[in-house]
Amino acid sequence: MKRKLFLTVFILLGIGFVAALIFLAFNRPVRTANLLFANPTIVRAMRVDYLDEGGSRAQVAGLEEAMKKAGVTMVAVGAGRADWTYFQWRDYQDRWSEDVKSSGQDYLMEDSSRFGKWAHVSAVVDVLAPIYIQAHPQAAAISWTGIPSKDLVGTMELVDGQFGQELLSMIQEIATYYPVNSITLTELVYYTDGFGASDKAAYLAYSQRSDWPRNPDGTIAINEPSIGSWRAFEIGRFLQQAAALLHKHGKQLFLETPIRVAPSGQVLLENGTNFTEFLKYADRLVVRGSSDPDERSQAAMQAISQYLARYPGNRIITSLGLWSQDYDSDTPRDQMAALSVADFNSALQGIGKEDLWITPSFLMTSAHWQALEDFWTSQPKK
Repeated sequence: MKRKLFLTVFILLGIGFVAALIFLAFNRPVRTANLLFANPTIVRAMRVDYLDEGGSRAQVAGLEEAMKKAGVTMVAVGAGRADWTYFQWRDYQDRWSEDVKSSGQDYLMEDSSRFGKWAHVSAVVDVLAPIYIQAHPQAAAISWTGIPSKDLVGTMELVDGQFGQELLSMIQEIATYYPVNSITLTELVYYTDGFGASDKAAYLAYSQRSDWPRNPDGTIAINEPSIGSWRAFEIGRFLQQAAALLHKHGKQLFLETPIRVAPSGQVLLENGTNFTEFLKYADRLVVRGSSDPDERSQAAMQAISQYLARYPGNRIITSLGLWSQDYDSDTPRDQMAALSVADFNSALQGIGKEDLWITPSFLMTSAHWQALEDFWTSQPKK
């Protein structure tokens, strides 16, 4: 009898031990974001980008010290893309970047856990998908001239297609398991792209037209207002889904969106970029100007700030890029140069407001850090 009891207890303990191992192997603990920094009154954001993700760990301490000294209140860290992640996305090991695979490190977890102790952390999710498009060429966005994109999926592929569902799954993963306060979607820009067959069908249903609006030469009239209204509506549908996922977990949705300044000083929004529509779903917009030097002059930045003043509250963050020029996307980071400190200072004075997002960190020199610290120190307290 005692022998049977012993064997029973031994077997039960063995089963429990195996179950515990399985639980530890497949369960990922939920990391709670620091709620103290969920809604900073003053946004002083730095977009953290490394020259080399694999070699970035030796740089983190120095970067953190520089951000704290400058007065940063929000840190934007890279999560990667749906087809190339800087974190260990469960069940999607094929999407992990080579640095994640080779090092075994979860860069998003490490950075968000560290910076989240003293700042709002936003995980930046890039919606471009070059690897996905290579495997699914039919998903590529089609330009108004009929050329498939190598990086961007079609509008309706994002809103209703497989890629959009995978991107939402990525957002769900980060929102559930990572200690971030928000997720920022970047590169979600459709203007010259997004004119494929499924996009056309959706536009015709929305507009009740029989064709795209056409120029006299037969090309698509991409600046026709009905296209912009339709595009903003469709992007809004996707943002609504993303916001619902994030808000369920107490996280916020930020959207990076472009703005331009004409040589005349007029502020321009690309057709389909609708701040009012996007703010129905996004908690904040990160408004990004061009990297053309003329569009970051003091006068140009003043024009942008005056334009953005029409939006109430602190839901608009002005993004200032440090690139010395508008580099091609294929340019290696170590070949990029920073805006001069004098031009950086001039752009800061043109903005003249607190809610500011500087990008990228790898172009910040000690002189840029000092200029940024001086600028923020000079601003009146809210």
